[in-house]
Amino acid sequence: MSVPTSTTDRSGAIDGARGLAALSVLLFHAWLYTRADVSASSRVTTLDYVVHEGRLGLVLFFVLSGFLLWRPFVAAARGRRPRPGTREYLVRRGARVLPAYYLALAGSLALLWGARETPGVRLPPAELLPHFLVFAQNFNPATVMKLDPPMWTLAVEVSFYLLLPLVALLALRLPRARAAQLLVPAALLAFGVMWNVDIAGTGSIVSSKLLPAMLPYFALGMAVALALDGRRPFGPRVAYPLLALGLALVAGDAWWQAHGAAVRSHSYAFRIWRDLPGAAGFALVVAVAAGSSGAGTALLRLRPLVWFGTISYGVYLWHVPLLLFARHLGLLPLHTLPATLVALALSVPVAAASWRWVEQPAIERARWFTRRWREPLGRAAARGERGVARSRA
Repeated sequence: MSVPTSTTDRSGAIDGARGLAALSVLLFHAWLYTRADVSASSRVTTLDYVVHEGRLGLVLFFVLSGFLLWRPFVAAARGRRPRPGTREYLVRRGARVLPAYYLALAGSLALLWGARETPGVRLPPAELLPHFLVFAQNFNPATVMKLDPPMWTLAVEVSFYLLLPLVALLALRLPRARAAQLLVPAALLAFGVMWNVDIAGTGSIVSSKLLPAMLPYFALGMAVALALDGRRPFGPRVAYPLLALGLALVAGDAWWQAHGAAVRSHSYAFRIWRDLPGAAGFALVVAVAAGSSGAGTALLRLRPLVWFGTISYGVYLWHVPLLLFARHLGLLPLHTLPATLVALALSVPVAAASWRWVEQPAIERARWFTRRWREPLGRAAARGERGVARSRA
């Protein structure tokens, strides 16, 4: 068996981090949707408080998106590569997200539309279903967190995808120095915190589920992309302290949130800072996964976890509708661990099929199209260079 290169190790570690995020969210939902009172605020035992913090996987997803999507843009802003074409970027993002999303949306309707009396099933009014087609469900209290609840994060992600090329225009106008480029993620982080300060006293679920409220998480991922850009992999003496600090921040955030819920705190700090400490911790973990020479990432590079990360988008889209449909049929054990196993048994084959026959072909097709667009540009550039050479001869 061949030994993977450091590049393979690092990309594998990122997939492993994505798999860990998906697994933690699935565990959280297996706990939530097996309760008699399907409410995330209903926590009694210590185990309830611990498993509830599996929700932090959502934060890790946002940090990963900020990191992965900002990398080519920040490299262009620092003069190390050409700026990604907006058309290519949007086509590739659309191919990655839309086909599997619309399939899961249709599947959720088929599975749950007749199961409205099942605990945990929350359906939107039929006339508002078009909101889901254009990722507008978060803008209406009647549709946010309805049908397939995790899809609210997809609406946030798509908003971020559309924002990023505009943010890149700002980055390209700044000096190339790393300190100057840091102004971009810092500004997004500050704007997100100010948004959360402004809505802290409103209690509006809509305002709290829009992109501005989540911008600090994306911004921290973008900051990691900037910090690692153009740098060589670092070794264990850097990786292990960063990893330890990152995990401590995630654990501290989980404890802070759980303690606040246990004492029924009404402090606005929880609404303003949200999970920013945990996001900072995840940013450090992502930095180690992507920037180290392999130190500290053995768990993230485990093949089953990397494979799970590869199909994680399908797992994320399908696991809640499948859990609720199993409960509707009376087939879901109403205990967290067996329900988790059922959720895995149901969602992994569906997610693997989605990856094999929907997501992967769409990604490859988008790559083919964008390569075809670049070829004429490359030929035109070559002709221009030959013309300049002849004129100088």
